[in-house]
Amino acid sequence: MNVEKISLSPIINDTTELIKATAAKHNIALKKEFDPRIEFIEADKQNFKQILFNLLSNAVKFSKAEGGTIVITTRKYGEMVQISVSDSGIGIRKEDLDKLFNKFQQIDSGTSRKYGGTGLGLAISKQLVELHGGRIWAESKYGQGSTFIFQLPLTVKKKVGN
Repeated sequence: MNVEKISLSPIINDTTELIKATAAKHNIALKKEFDPRIEFIEADKQNFKQILFNLLSNAVKFSKAEGGTIVITTRKYGEMVQISVSDSGIGIRKEDLDKLFNKFQQIDSGTSRKYGGTGLGLAISKQLVELHGGRIWAESKYGQGSTFIFQLPLTVKKKVGN
């Protein structure tokens, strides 16, 4: 990993720009709520962008066809930053939440046929979050939307990996 001091808001803005056109095509509004107490974090910039891109891509993909809203939120919790991506999409059944971060896992074959994908994005995101010493999870109400949340340390005490 190439850990460096990165400015959080510009990276989130840049990553959001990558999916903005797709979201607009599906009439999905993108909103950002930044915690003003967080200016910088120590993280691998490319890994951070990949985590966020995977979550945003899924939020767009699984949002309802008639549109909706995706909200990206940052919050400071002690020595951690918490980033959440919430959507107003199809939601996930409670019994399926634990399966989400497994490689090649999609909730059911009908979902993968309808929405596409390999089932790797969330598994990769989990691995990258854990490399940073963080954690990732999901909360959802079936039929009402999902929130994917990850926490990372604000500062890295030691370099992990290469």
